[in-house]
Amino acid sequence: MNYLLTLVFLFGICYVRAEDDFLPDYIQPCNLKEDDFAKCVKQQIEESLPNFSKGIPELGVPSVDPVNLDDILIDGNGLKLKFEKAQMHGLSHTKLTKLKVDIGREEETINLGIIANLSLTAKYNADGKILILPIKGDGDAVITCKNIEVEINSKFSHIKSNKGMHFKLVTPNYKYDIQSTTFEFENLFNGNKQLADATLQFANENWRQLMDDLAPPVVKQIVKTIVKAINKFFSKVTIDRIVNGYKQKS
Repeated sequence: MNYLLTLVFLFGICYVRAEDDFLPDYIQPCNLKEDDFAKCVKQQIEESLPNFSKGIPELGVPSVDPVNLDDILIDGNGLKLKFEKAQMHGLSHTKLTKLKVDIGREEETINLGIIANLSLTAKYNADGKILILPIKGDGDAVITCKNIEVEINSKFSHIKSNKGMHFKLVTPNYKYDIQSTTFEFENLFNGNKQLADATLQFANENWRQLMDDLAPPVVKQIVKTIVKAINKFFSKVTIDRIVNGYKQKS
């Protein structure tokens, strides 16, 4: 019995130490004092994005591909459209488009730009009109967004733990643009192919008007999920583990 308790105790110690010291091998610290600090951070983010988006179980960082979304409701302008059990897929293939990091100054900030092809899957229920055409049905839906660009601006704050000081992204704001979108709705008009094809063609030709209502809540949830995952990582890894030569502001 004593032997078993000892093993449990040692396992607990090893687990805590592993978490304290753990840093994925695809993430290397950058030296703040070096001239190529910005280049190093950019390289680290570019190399980390595909792996980071899959999650880091050792640090409790969840996967962000797919992203589970809250129910989405469009109700206005003659259209009632609801999406349930929605998921966004594709963030593991995100690419970095821009990066500016200010660390070690009075105000520490990050400006991050990413681009990806994303698809939303959900159960939909629609009744009303898309602009001038009627739409009615319920079933599976797939919405595919090509080259959706999101730019996130955020400040860094500092959180103290018994391990040391940690970064945290606060007051993030963002903007986005979408190159194109296509819609697929199964079981429109109870399977009437002629009506369904005409409505889908019209929707896909006028996708931007639909996305004016649909995109904001979706992008908001995506950004919230990304920031939450990053902050989870920061909460487990102290600043001095990822930034060499960082001096805490007094």
